[in-house]
Amino acid sequence: MYSERKHGALSQARKKLCGPSNMSIQVRGQFEAILTHKEKVIKHPVFVIPKLVSPLLGLPAIKELNLIHTVDAIQTSDTDYKKLFPKVFTGLGKLQGAYKIKLKESSTPVALSVPRRVPLPLMKKVKEELKRMEELGVIAPIEEATEWCSGMVIVPKPNGKIRICVDLTRLNNDVCRERHILPAVDETLAKLSGATVFSKLDATAGFWQIPLHKDSVPLTTFITPYGRYCFHRLPFGISSAPEHFQKRLTQMLEGLEGTLCHADDILVFGATHKEHDARLLKVLNRLEQNGLTLNEKCEFAVPQVRFLGHIISAEGIRADPDKIKAIKQMPEPKSVADVKRFLGMVNYIGKFSPNIAELTGPIRDLLKAENDWTWGIQQQQAFEKVKQELSSPAVLAQYCPDRQTRVSADASFFGLGGVLSQLQPAGEWRPVAFISRSMTPTEKRYAQIEKEALAITWACERFQTYLLGLDFVVRTDHKPLVSLLGSRLLDDLPPRILRFRLRLLRFSFKIMHVAGKNLITADTLSRAPLEENPSEADLKREEEVKVCVDHVIQQLPATPTKLAQIKKAQEDDEVCRQLSSLVRTGWEEKKTAPPHLALFWQYRHDLLIAEGLLMKGNRLVIPGSLQKDVLERVHQGHQGITKCLARAQMSVWWPGITRQIKDKVSQCETCVKNSYSHPEPLLTTLLPSRPWQRVAADLFHWNKGNYILLIDYYSRYIEVASLTVTTTKQVMEKLKAMFARHGVPEILVTDNGPQFAA
Repeated sequence: MYSERKHGALSQARKKLCGPSNMSIQVRGQFEAILTHKEKVIKHPVFVIPKLVSPLLGLPAIKELNLIHTVDAIQTSDTDYKKLFPKVFTGLGKLQGAYKIKLKESSTPVALSVPRRVPLPLMKKVKEELKRMEELGVIAPIEEATEWCSGMVIVPKPNGKIRICVDLTRLNNDVCRERHILPAVDETLAKLSGATVFSKLDATAGFWQIPLHKDSVPLTTFITPYGRYCFHRLPFGISSAPEHFQKRLTQMLEGLEGTLCHADDILVFGATHKEHDARLLKVLNRLEQNGLTLNEKCEFAVPQVRFLGHIISAEGIRADPDKIKAIKQMPEPKSVADVKRFLGMVNYIGKFSPNIAELTGPIRDLLKAENDWTWGIQQQQAFEKVKQELSSPAVLAQYCPDRQTRVSADASFFGLGGVLSQLQPAGEWRPVAFISRSMTPTEKRYAQIEKEALAITWACERFQTYLLGLDFVVRTDHKPLVSLLGSRLLDDLPPRILRFRLRLLRFSFKIMHVAGKNLITADTLSRAPLEENPSEADLKREEEVKVCVDHVIQQLPATPTKLAQIKKAQEDDEVCRQLSSLVRTGWEEKKTAPPHLALFWQYRHDLLIAEGLLMKGNRLVIPGSLQKDVLERVHQGHQGITKCLARAQMSVWWPGITRQIKDKVSQCETCVKNSYSHPEPLLTTLLPSRPWQRVAADLFHWNKGNYILLIDYYSRYIEVASLTVTTTKQVMEKLKAMFARHGVPEILVTDNGPQFAA
């Protein structure tokens, strides 16, 4: 604490000071002081800073006092931590203390009673994955009826395996969130001063290591073709999971020196290898005591790490250059339109700099009517200075986890752009980081709405260090994405959008639509993306998206020859050609499509191109030349309106197909004859209010075997089980098994046969 009587009067500070994060520090003044370390004594200026909690020693003084030395060679730890702590690096851990999901008082349970259709080739893989999750203790079958029951979504992986996800969209609407406040970044970074050795630890399937409270287990029930299951560990996709996991890690590591925890990252550091190793051993011991396990992604005893948007090493702490790379390496404008776009961005984010107007002068001159387009030395120098200014602390704000945060993302035809911004104490939004990249050749062929969804997903993943565990807002100028990436159920999404939505499940955000003029920075970055090869992570995610799309194509009930025929017919059809062009370039905001395309307007956001095929969601768009033939195939077998519609909904679509199927069936003599072949009218039954409320059961004999049939009055869902003997005992066993999978109905209707009346 400074005292004028003790330290003397202050003189005006002759230097501008910056904190560990390069943020400007307010200085009251300075005085001279004698600093001593061992035998080293120096005279050094001391700066007085208002409200400073802990004294900070600057790098010049640190060097003069010989507190650090230059590292000429990198020493790596030869300690085999996996052998010392085998439990920490084996299997799936289980923490102490169960997590209870809290629901809002106004919550309304939603329960599915019919499992979503799983393609036959995947049934075996689904069963194997369910068994694996059950053996890990993550899930277990549930027999009793539950108020909540969600649907299962299958995601194929590039290695041929599958990932089972649960659509918890409706449950999340009623989950009460936890609030875990993270410390200020400057305060956190100050603790890293002097560190030279680092280890980053990553938990194995972190959420699955947290057991669920017994009262919360039924909330996570989900239905599969093999029955109903519930989670006994915290599932991915629960909106309150990230902050609870962060809270548990922080509490677990409390009191350990040289340890920081942010989101799902654990950072251990030390000034020397000896200090680092001692601290790391304590951390691993604490993890072992608490039952947490780590995966293969851990890094041990490295000389440099990225943490909280900074690069930490023996040389000190500096801002991660990736935060401003998109601005500093932005290519110069090539046209007047590019200049207007660049200046629009500069005016929007450069308003905090008093120098912007002067710096942009030579560039603004190009917009004057009397001047010809000439990008010369003056413009290039001004361009470089403006980019430097936009990357300076005068414009770029320091990240703070307790401030309102938003992500703005946009996609052009060939690039992606994103900006992370935070609301400052003075009430203005300022950028924290900029990103951009060029699309891969495959991504350039996406539908425009898929490109916009990719931009949002990619931006959130790139900014994950700042976003995990936070509530934030995503801004887009593509209004349909508010529903597609927000409230729409997962099984109602096109394949690529579904994959993006699943990648976003670990983030807690609200998505909002804004006018394009308010996304000028992200828009400009997407139109001037960094020209560099995509990262390995980007290519891996692109492959995952392709696998999802390929999976949809493979499940279509059509041979490769038939698919090739449909693709050729689409290419020859003028309407399909124009639709494909609109899918790639985007539709106009207003309904200005010509009459022959107007029928597709309301479905425009579900249209996509997969492997060269024009599709609506998971269904093929059938061109006019093939519609008559496809209609005949759908009607084949005279199955009636309901079954014909169900057949079409699995694979084919064109505007008006439902009406045409109904007309086809109603005008078919065979279908009409079959529909009136009943000897007497059926008794009418009121439709139940929900699935599985009222079911009917009966026995029948077929092909030398006996069976029991169960049908749901609401959904017409049918289950059949074989009987070795037609006894009351076996009938009860089969019914109990069915009720264990789907819940116990309120009403069971039978013909009062001996097996039911006993």
